[in-house]
Amino acid sequence: MSSPDQRALLAGIEKEALVPLHTIHLQSDFSTDLSQLAPHLSPNSARYVLLKLAPGEPDGFAAVTYVPNAAPVREKMLFASTRLTLVRELGIERFRETLFATEAAELTAEGWAKHQKHSTQAAPLTQEEEGQAGLRDAEAQESGGTTARKGHVGSKLDAITTEDGLEEKLGELMKEGNEGLLVQLVSLPVSRTAFTRRRRRQWC
Repeated sequence: MSSPDQRALLAGIEKEALVPLHTIHLQSDFSTDLSQLAPHLSPNSARYVLLKLAPGEPDGFAAVTYVPNAAPVREKMLFASTRLTLVRELGIERFRETLFATEAAELTAEGWAKHQKHSTQAAPLTQEEEGQAGLRDAEAQESGGTTARKGHVGSKLDAITTEDGLEEKLGELMKEGNEGLLVQLVSLPVSRTAFTRRRRRQWC
């Protein structure tokens, strides 16, 4: 691949050793040269495909692991488990792209364009990541940092106390002789909060 007239190198694994199989010469632009790969990609044999994306640049390579669905199971496992080792052995800094392909169509001009489009899009967030992002956005909207957030929460509690007498009921718990009282918060469909006072012996 160090030769300036080479576009791609296809390699396989024989007797647990990496073996070069075919060389694709650089003839035109990258998209056009991809068409030369088709005759060398079998629907039932795995291959490593090292592509030269940007000739002359130190990180101008792409490493493709082509493992078709019809390939033998042992071959699939062998290629999948050694793909990262291959890149590290050749120098991970040389490769600006890595791709795992299961269909020859992915290594055509159209397939590569889809890969490029997909790689430039933002990665989808998991449900947990979406929740964390929403929390950060909510915190960012509140001005004044921690102090302002405390004031915001306090105003909510004040509204509940004024409307439903929470302060008075909680105050009764502090009186002597009321150690057995229980205050239960119940959420009602009308979004109001009912406070019920019961003696613990009623639950027995």
